[in-house]
Amino acid sequence: MSGQSDILVIIAHPDDEIFVSGTICLCAEKGFRMALACVTDGDAGDRELLPANFDVRVAEVRRRSLELSAMVLGIADVIFLEQADVPSEVVGADSWDQELVAGSIKRLIEHLQPQLILTHGSLGGYGHPAHRMVHDCVMKAVRQTAYSGSVFSFCGQVKHAFFSWHFERPSDVLVDVRAFLRRRSASLSYHQSEIDFFLHPYFPRSLRKFLSACFGYLFSFTATGRKRVPIATPLRFFKRFPVEGLMLQKSPDPPYLHFFMEHYRNDPRVTNNR
Repeated sequence: MSGQSDILVIIAHPDDEIFVSGTICLCAEKGFRMALACVTDGDAGDRELLPANFDVRVAEVRRRSLELSAMVLGIADVIFLEQADVPSEVVGADSWDQELVAGSIKRLIEHLQPQLILTHGSLGGYGHPAHRMVHDCVMKAVRQTAYSGSVFSFCGQVKHAFFSWHFERPSDVLVDVRAFLRRRSASLSYHQSEIDFFLHPYFPRSLRKFLSACFGYLFSFTATGRKRVPIATPLRFFKRFPVEGLMLQKSPDPPYLHFFMEHYRNDPRVTNNR
């Protein structure tokens, strides 16, 4: 690590930074120093895209993918907390040593002294149990350090936004991230082992999928229809998320304003939603 950072992003897996990549770009644009801590190395990811005779762990590929993604977004330091990654269906309270994770995050906060922490929400964004555990560990570490900055979680609901009904509670801050479309798309492209998760449903490759896509376009005004509209490319994926929603988890001690009100009060791309 290269010393203090203004912003600390804490995620569960390599590729989770995608959910807040536009906000990261916004902060990089203003010159804030950023560090990213990833709790796992993503070893439970899909190795289908790796050659069968490729003697390398999925974790090695995903770690490198995250480092490249972070570089594109403007993050200087990437730290891995080395917790075992397990499939989401078997994640439970015993999957990690949560006291150890919280302790590692506490030391990071004390070392980096960030003004802003960005992390998962209490519902895990779209319900992922590992995301929920990261949120709990971060908030425990924040309490243990008497942290005085702002904590925001991502994947907040955005009114009328595509797929936003999957996310958490309504957002406290809305960030218009359309200006960073290509950088966000490039960062996702580095996560080739996981990219199908983001680009699902897949582009039609059979008559059945073609008919499904037609159904999606015809009934795109319904949730069932929207789920069948093909996404196909990272660029198209991010066009569906032109605004990122952030939920305030902790404000600075009075009389100080939270991070976005202090630094982006006059920026039309950032809206205080409460």
